[in-house]
Amino acid sequence: MARAADILVKTLTEHGVDRAFCVPGESYLAVIDAMYDAPEIDVVTTRHEGGAGFMAVADAKMTGKPGIVMVSRGPGATNASIGVHVAQQDAVPMVMFVGQVAREDIGRNAFQEVDYSQTFGDMAKWIVEITEADKIAENVRRAFTIAQSGIPGPVIVSLPEDMLLDQTDAPALGPTKIIQPKPDAGDIVELCDMLSAAERPVIIAGGQIGGERGREALRAVSESWNVPVAVSWRHQDLFDVDHPNYACHLAFNMPPVFKDTLNESDLIIAIGTRLGDVVTQGYKLPEAPSPKQKLVHIYNDAKPIGNVFDTDLAMVADATETLRAIAQMNSPEPPKDRAAWIEKAHALGADKMVWDMQEADDGVPFGNVIAHLRDVVDDDAVTAIDAGNFSTFVHRLFDYKTTHTQLAAVAGAMGMGVPAAVAGALRAPDRQVICFVGDGGYQMTGNEISVAVERNLPIRFIVSNNGSLGTIRLYQEKTYPDRTLATNMTNPDFVKIAEAYGAKGFKIETNEDIEPVIKEAFAVDGPSLIEVNASLEYLAAYINMSTIRAAVKK
Repeated sequence: MARAADILVKTLTEHGVDRAFCVPGESYLAVIDAMYDAPEIDVVTTRHEGGAGFMAVADAKMTGKPGIVMVSRGPGATNASIGVHVAQQDAVPMVMFVGQVAREDIGRNAFQEVDYSQTFGDMAKWIVEITEADKIAENVRRAFTIAQSGIPGPVIVSLPEDMLLDQTDAPALGPTKIIQPKPDAGDIVELCDMLSAAERPVIIAGGQIGGERGREALRAVSESWNVPVAVSWRHQDLFDVDHPNYACHLAFNMPPVFKDTLNESDLIIAIGTRLGDVVTQGYKLPEAPSPKQKLVHIYNDAKPIGNVFDTDLAMVADATETLRAIAQMNSPEPPKDRAAWIEKAHALGADKMVWDMQEADDGVPFGNVIAHLRDVVDDDAVTAIDAGNFSTFVHRLFDYKTTHTQLAAVAGAMGMGVPAAVAGALRAPDRQVICFVGDGGYQMTGNEISVAVERNLPIRFIVSNNGSLGTIRLYQEKTYPDRTLATNMTNPDFVKIAEAYGAKGFKIETNEDIEPVIKEAFAVDGPSLIEVNASLEYLAAYINMSTIRAAVKK
């Protein structure tokens, strides 16, 4: 006989769990006690449940396995809900264990009681409240299976506090083997026939292309079939930006030339992506509901296929295995105009990588800082990127390679940058980790820098401080000119805050500061923070404030 809490933790170790992010709470205190006897699980105590959720998402992106969150009932669960939403939007597996009131009090509106099935019903793939100790192992195993099957996503496991103390004979259980759908041989032949007939094909590559094998297969298909590749929103580590077949990154607010050029294609192969609104540039690439060109949509779950776009070939299959199968097929000689098509597509991204040092009266253009990083960034660096217009400079100018790892919320949630960097550094202690975060995002979850200090993680936090919630300010300037409200911020001294936590702080106030500060900050043994006095005039990579205002006045 053993406590249910002990069987739970043993089942976690059977599933290969080696790290859990938490804020401790009395509602699952028995689980914390059980983990005392499981040193193979690194328990990371975060400073806020939102930080724990973001860290679990980032950890899942690093490993491909479910990120683990443990939080207390009520406020703990609702604080962590942002991580659940990001896991759902980003299609990454997560299992969140939540303490619950005692079984006899469920339904009585007890202290901090929450009905998790209602709270997380439209975010989680499955929600289970385990009321019998004998079923804890089988339910946890099912949670892991569901989180990783089909479209990956979050699962919520509710743990009544008294149930965790019950004794059970039920053994801990190991994982269920999950088989991803393999491509049909006939579909591969049909796809290759479509590729052979196409004059201007393009691949839109999404996040379900996993790991090194997926990236290698994508490159092999692009090279052997002479097809340009556009990478989906915040998945820039799928394809080298300096590869001649690289087209562009399909992000928010891209210049219309990106959409217009790629819509000249006569075949779009969308693989590993759900083809959401950002990737498709507002459902205009391809055009919804009837694309101008033939569309092949490949995903490992049927739900998103044909949901918005008429599709000529729909394949429910694993992206990596599909790419490997295509790469093994004999490709014909490309049409005589294919080289010109690839060159035109490549110019979209190549031209935007060019950056001349800018001067501004109100601070340092953040692009100047990103451009200088090219000389100090390792080829296998991990980048954690928060949400905000400052990030457009990173997406435009960072020289991404398939050996890099990009950690960022596809969901666009502010606050992921600092927690994601911590999770990345914990998972890859020998790799360079750089966090790009705005002043707004840092003030949401910047307290997680204390974990970096606690573990002496050599993360480089780069804070763009332009005194504004820049993304909303941009929309405000476009839509309601001369009516600025709620987007200006009075900010603290971020350097002093970092130093108060125990990190080393630096400040960039002029262009002349950039090179020496970066060099010094990147040499610190432990976490360091660079605050950039960023220009609000240069608030985004593709447009500046004066251009917006001039366009509005016309």
